[in-house]
Formats: sequence, C-alpha cells, structure tokens
Amino acid sequence: MLAIEDIDTNLGNIILDQLKLNGWKVTAQYSPFAFDKGIDFDSYTLRKGSETLEFEWDNWFEWKIAGAKPTIKMISMVYSLKTK
Repeated sequence: MLAIEDIDTNLGNIILDQLKLNGWKVTAQYSPFAFDKGIDFDSYTLRKGSETLEFEWDNWFEWKIAGAKPTIKMISMVYSLKTK
C-alpha cells in the first residue's frame, strides 16, 4: 500500500467526490451519527472492482488516502500531490 498524506481538506473532499462520480463506491464510513464526524475525525472506504482506497481525515493532518500503488500514483499525478 502507498499513501498520500496531509491533503488539504477541500482538495480531499473534491478527490473523494470525483472518485465517487467515476464509479468508486463507499463500502464503509465513520458513523454519520458520531458526534465528532467531520469535526475531529472522518473516514471512508471506497471500492471499485477488487481495489480498495482508504480515506482518513482528522483536524490536525487533514486527509490521508491509502491504496494500491498504481491508483495512488494516478491520484497524486492528477492532483499534483506527493506520495509517502
């Protein structure tokens, strides 16, 4: 697995929305009923075919996206981000 870290909140939200528009499905998420969702923490698991992406957000480091190397590399190129 490869990751992109410290992604600005707004950009991370855009990436998440764009992936969903391109066939990625949310298969898990931090409970919408959690009192701190989107305030202190948030997370989503997206799936397309057999591939999975993990999105995690917190109010200190903002978005982190982890997944298979080819997909993370593609996301990093499209949005001019650095992988870790």
